[in-house]
Amino acid sequence: MESSLLYQLIRHIEYGTRLHIGVLFFENFGNEMCWLPSTQEIHHSPMCDRFKTYHKSAFRRCFRCRELAIQKALRDKVPFDGLCINGIYEYTHPVLVGDTVACMIFIGNILAGDEGLQKIQKRIGNKAFPIETLESTVTKEDCRRIALLIEQYILFLLERYPTTQSRENSVIKNVVAYVMGNLSFDIRMEEVAALFHYNPRYLGRLFKQEMGMGFREFINRRRVEVAQKRLRTTARSVIEIAGEVGFENVTYFNRVFKETVGVTPTQYRRGI
Repeated sequence: MESSLLYQLIRHIEYGTRLHIGVLFFENFGNEMCWLPSTQEIHHSPMCDRFKTYHKSAFRRCFRCRELAIQKALRDKVPFDGLCINGIYEYTHPVLVGDTVACMIFIGNILAGDEGLQKIQKRIGNKAFPIETLESTVTKEDCRRIALLIEQYILFLLERYPTTQSRENSVIKNVVAYVMGNLSFDIRMEEVAALFHYNPRYLGRLFKQEMGMGFREFINRRRVEVAQKRLRTTARSVIEIAGEVGFENVTYFNRVFKETVGVTPTQYRRGI
């Protein structure tokens, strides 16, 4: 599906602003009308993407910050707001179905005045970051109203279009979408399980059952697919492409690539 009703609403709200609005569904909540690309589920903006890559541990810190926000929302079940670990403002809004958190709405990519700017500058030092890509005019009250509008629409869609997916299919679909949106980073099952509020061993078994392969093998295959495209369409070196798709060790990349494709990256580029 290229465009769900929820995705259309979010894109219309974002239009003309620099906001980034994400919705992360849990359990078997969600349906085709609520489908979102991975870029609308977890942090995705020029500033956040730069923060995730500017230091080796930056993605892990960002991931941990998001995990804590999710755990707080699941526990307290009320909206809250504040600066992320990097100084960017975000409004978090749990959506309840009965007493269960069906999903969470994240409204972010917002520069929160001098306090936010100082924290960002402290974090990045002298490095050049795209500060101009942050939204600077949206207030907390604006975020609250936006979140309530999206919440009401989600509840309508969940009622009007009941899910036909099993609980297992739904959660694996969400996990796959998250992985595809973060392939270039060091993604670990333990952290993904925490993000989706699942036991890592159970989620690992469920993933293999649904996808026909283990979590790590799936990630490597998807990374190789992206690498194949870049080898065909760019002149970047094998080492550069290996790093771009998430392999820190080019020797390991070459081995995984050959095991998957049958030839080395260099041979693949030459058409051998």
